[in-house]
Amino acid sequence: MKYRGALVLAFFLAACGQGPSSREKVPEELSPLEQAAIDAGVIPDVRSMSLAGAYERRSDLGTDRFCAVGNDENGYQIGMMAVFGPASKCEGLGEAEREGETVRITLNSEEECSFTARFDGVELQLPGELPASCASYCSPRAGFEGVSFYIIGEGDAVARSTSGRDFEDLCPGG
Repeated sequence: MKYRGALVLAFFLAACGQGPSSREKVPEELSPLEQAAIDAGVIPDVRSMSLAGAYERRSDLGTDRFCAVGNDENGYQIGMMAVFGPASKCEGLGEAEREGETVRITLNSEEECSFTARFDGVELQLPGELPASCASYCSPRAGFEGVSFYIIGEGDAVARSTSGRDFEDLCPGG
């Protein structure tokens, strides 16, 4: 009887080390509800979508724009602009890398500005707080904080047609 308890304890301790190591990538598992919504076409499967395309958000102050040219394997060349009226805006060029719903953005046409945004397949949402260096892309009283963009067209070709204010082509290359 006393050996049975020791055997059970040894079994549980051995099982503790059987999970994936921190270096192994575990595929994102979806809840049954999320999978059903994807299967029904209600929401996109962000795991199989590309970030490449043109994104916008319109308001009374103007049209915010984001574009990405490239792919998940080699990264994206990006451009983005947030408008706060006729003379107030933020605008910059840079690079992005996407992994699932996480997009690592680095603007590098002024001071380097790096942050992580969220992409759900339809909307790209920037965080509410950004590094101080990101202000170098903005006119006074403007900022990229909390800005979001909605996809209006997929692919490199539509992304290359996105224009800015200071940059005629926000996404010229790839």
